[in-house]
Amino acid sequence: MARERRALLRGDRERARISLSITPMIDVVFQLLIYFLLTAGIVSKERNLRAELPPEQAASTSDDPFTLDVEPLVIRVQSTSNGAEITLPSGLADARDASELERVLRDARFDETQSRGIFPSDHPIRIAADPTARWEDVVGVFNAVIAAGYRSVAFGGGG
Repeated sequence: MARERRALLRGDRERARISLSITPMIDVVFQLLIYFLLTAGIVSKERNLRAELPPEQAASTSDDPFTLDVEPLVIRVQSTSNGAEITLPSGLADARDASELERVLRDARFDETQSRGIFPSDHPIRIAADPTARWEDVVGVFNAVIAAGYRSVAFGGGG
């Protein structure tokens, strides 16, 4: 009985001695390593690519990428029985005639010496005259804009 018991215990020990073979695991690790090395893209150094723009686009590009397009200041002119009706964008004081328009625009012009004003002297100004407006009223508005010190003045609809 003791002998059988010992044999039984020895058999259990031999069954308990299961060895772990590492070779297949190493093979799988190497295969994964080779797979990732072959499929991973090799990163090339960043390079500057030279791009030449067409002439009409090259003239409008700026050195500063954060500059915004300048919206023109639109002055609307209509003729009434009492004279010219001048409409300025919101934020500017109302003007009843050309001399008052000159004063309002002069106050709104940016002056570097006094650090006041909104618009630089080269800010675009568009005079949008009503089709029925008298020529004298439109010319009076134009003269007031020029007298206020603005250099970029154009005629046409302001959208």
